Amino acid sequence: MSLFQQRKNKRFNYIPRHLKDAKGEDNLKSKWDTVRRHGKHKSKRTLSLPVLLVILGMIIVLWYILIHYEIS
Repeated sequence: MSLFQQRKNKRFNYIPRHLKDAKGEDNLKSKWDTVRRHGKHKSKRTLSLPVLLVILGMIIVLWYILIHYEIS
């Protein structure tokens, strides 16, 4: 009775591109190291949050001083 039997899933012989390489794990490690190095250099260019808050505080203090200087 093939009426009640479920169809079996098809099997494919697919190998992902990153597994086709002969180097395999070594190649993945070297790629990961280069990505990590590039990430570190990128973070040095941006200003950190505490530095931005100090700059904002200095601007507010300067603004306050200039407003009261104008009134006097």
